[in-house]
Parts: sequence; structure tokens; C-alpha cells
Amino acid sequence: MKPLYLKPVNLKPLYLKSTCVSLILACLCQGAQAQLLDQLGNQVEGVTRELEQVTDDVQEQVRKAAEDELSGSLDNPVVNPLTDALGKTVDGVAQTTDAVVQTTGDIAGNALASSLPILNRTGATVFVEVRVEDNWRAVEREWLMLLDQPGLKALSALDAEIIEQTQFADLGLQLVRFRVPAVLDSLRELKKHLPAHLHEQLDRNHIYSPQRGGPHGVHQAKENPPSANPPAAISKPMCDQAVSIGVIDTAINTQHVAFAKSHIESQDFAGAEFDAPRAHGTAVAGLLVGMDGGGERNQQLIPLLPAAKVFAASVFYPRSDYAQGATMINLVRALNWLAEKKVRVINMSLAGPDNKILALAIQKTIQAGINIVAAAGNEGPAAPPAYPAAYADVIAVTAVDKNQRIYRWANRGDYIDFAALGVAVFTARSTGDFGNESGTSMAAPLVTAAVACTAQGTFAIEQLKKLAQDLGVPGRDPVFGDGFLHRP
Repeated sequence: MKPLYLKPVNLKPLYLKSTCVSLILACLCQGAQAQLLDQLGNQVEGVTRELEQVTDDVQEQVRKAAEDELSGSLDNPVVNPLTDALGKTVDGVAQTTDAVVQTTGDIAGNALASSLPILNRTGATVFVEVRVEDNWRAVEREWLMLLDQPGLKALSALDAEIIEQTQFADLGLQLVRFRVPAVLDSLRELKKHLPAHLHEQLDRNHIYSPQRGGPHGVHQAKENPPSANPPAAISKPMCDQAVSIGVIDTAINTQHVAFAKSHIESQDFAGAEFDAPRAHGTAVAGLLVGMDGGGERNQQLIPLLPAAKVFAASVFYPRSDYAQGATMINLVRALNWLAEKKVRVINMSLAGPDNKILALAIQKTIQAGINIVAAAGNEGPAAPPAYPAAYADVIAVTAVDKNQRIYRWANRGDYIDFAALGVAVFTARSTGDFGNESGTSMAAPLVTAAVACTAQGTFAIEQLKKLAQDLGVPGRDPVFGDGFLHRP
């Protein structure tokens, strides 16, 4: 029998593309990075498409080779050469993919300066956002801890500036927000000077991001262009119950025709001095309660919860045309407001670092009988856990496409609970039109709606497990969690 050969696949150009992109970005100033971010996202998508084409080519070669060799004896050593050649090719594809993902992460991370002044609409600096431990971001030298008289006395001795002391009555929390001198700006240093009982009740005023698009929103422009080919309509809502739900997100364009018959009550926590971003929140709310406004092409958007009342907490400020941020203290304010409103479930399509104060606020919210659904994160398969999704009692949602394949940028891990459609999802846009959006943010609303439709919205996760379709390896897994949830 003749030897089996596979046509060589040249991966070098793909690797060079990813390397060149990284080198070019390193030479650009911050302003140029922001201007080229859209172009860069397109380049990375192009490389990804080429990688997918490589995979298709390999599969086609294997198929043809197998057909050629089936006429030979089954005793001939066909399998080993085939496996070796295929393994080498797949390894090359995997290495190139890793290079592209690493380059993308580096580019996205560097798109925001290590120290970024956050400006209001008049151009004045409100605060400075900085890169901190583990490459997360926080308000410069700002910390929070539980209100405690010995702690306040210790802070006074440290020459710390007390910014506010706030009681969050509906969460049963009292917090102090303060700013420390630069020499004390670490958990290690603060622990040296604060009472031991406060060490686990102290953390930074971290920054959180929406979860639409690829890593750090690298594929997300200020406003995406309208979709030329919207998907087929989905005809049924999750239920018609008049439930109250909470959404912690950007502001919503409530003047959009999609919300003409919706009940939305909004509260701004980011601050009136900012021009509040609206794109992400509008897309999320569009899935929950949006409805098309008629016309030839707008027969697509069917609300998940047509009779629901939405309490929308706006927490995000603009970092640039391409990125938004929300401070941890404003997430706590939003949770307290929604606890006051006694919503059944809260959708948090945002992610960031583990934070002791946020964990406590989440715990208090859930103890009040309110479920929390959060996007699993869009930082990629090798990314660390994203919070609040990774907290034990939060329902973490990942995204799949219409063929139930995992979204390529979705986080993975033991904390994933369910998967839902989150790729090319048709929804409302803040520009007043409709279009497709992708990300774990777009998957979370479906699970939020499913929770809202369960018996009183409590202990929902056990009920949802009974409805989920198992995907991937049998049973719970770190890719799809307990399975795929879909509309009726």
C-alpha cells in the first residue's frame, strides 16, 4: 500500500499576522489605539476565519485520504500515519490560535491606559481608573470596608480620606469608602494597620465591564451597524407573568420603538455628570421586554417577558467610545435599590474581579429571596473566573450559537451553570434600530426570564436543571454547565 500523506498547511502567515498586529500596537499612542480598535477587531476576526478554513481543509484532506485508503487492507498501518500527520497539523492550528488569542488579549488590555482619567461631559476629571493586582482595574487608591468604629479610628491615624459613610438599609450593610496614601495602597499594607476582624471585609473599589463582544469588548464598536439579514423570528415568550425583574447594566434607550409597550423604571447610579452609555443595556432590555415596531423587516423581536416590569439600574460610565466601566460601590447601590423594589430576579450581564464587599452584597441580596443571573464572561476558555457569575449562589450563563456550539470567547470553569443562545441574537439597539449581538451578556437574559417564570423565582436552579438539555460530555461540565436552556 502506498504511504499516506496530507497536504502541508502553511500556518506561518497566520502566526506572523498575529505577531505583527501586536508589534504595531505597541508603537501606537493611546489615542491611535482607540481609533484602530475596530479595525483590529476585524483583523483578528479575519485571522480566526482563516484558522477555521485551515481546520476545514484538514478535515477534507482526512476524508479524501480515508476514501483512497479504504480499498486497501484494513490490516495495513493506516491509522498511525494518519493520526501523526493530523496531530501535527492540529497542533500547529492550536499554537496559532493561542498566539492570536494572546495577541488579542494584549491588544485589548493595552487599549486602556494603566492610568486613565475618567472625564465628565465638561472634560473635568471625576476620578482616575488604574490597573491593579492581577491586571484588574479599580478607582485609584479607593477602598471600601464595613463601617466599624475601631476601623474608622485606625483610618484616621493613617491619614486616609473618608469619602463617604453609607447605610444600605435593604442589604443590611453600612460601608465606608475611603482613599489612602500611595504607600498604603495594597491589601498587605492596610492589613498591617486595620483591626483583624476587618481584613476579610475590606477591598478595592474595583471596576466591572459589560460582557458583549470578545475579550474586553475588543470586537465591540461604539454602535454596531444594522444587521442586513436578521434571523428567523422566535414566536413564544418564556411566560406571560407580570413579574418584577431587575437589570444592572448601562442606561437604556427607553425611547426606542421596541419599548413602546414596555414597563421600565430607571435609576441612574453612575452620576448625572456623565453622558451615560446606552448600547449594552438597550440590547439586554430588548431581549427581556422589547418588541418590534412593525414594518417589513421588524417582525423579529419577541420579548422573553412581555408582561414584566423592569427596574433598570444604570451603573456604567464611558471610558472611551469602545469601553464602559462600573465601580463596585455603584453595583452595591444598585443591588440595594433592587432589593428595595423586591424584584424576583436580577440580570447582571457584567463581569470583573472577586471582591469581598461585592460578595457580601450579593449574599445579602440572595438571602432576601432574590435570584441573581450573571454573564459567565467573554475573556476566553483559559481566562480566570469572572465575578459575580463565579460566586456560588449566582446563576452563571455561557453562550452558544444556533447550532449549540460554544461561543469562542466564552469563559469556562466549574462555576458555569447553564448555556443559552448568545451568538447573533436579534435585539434592539440604542441607535433606534435592530440587529444581531453576541456574548455571554446576550445569553444571560434568557436564563433570567426562565428564573422569573419559575415558582416564585426561588430555588430556581434545581428547577432549571430539569429543563436543561445536556450538551458536551454527559452531566455537568465546565463548558456548558448543567446544559442548554431554550425558549418554548
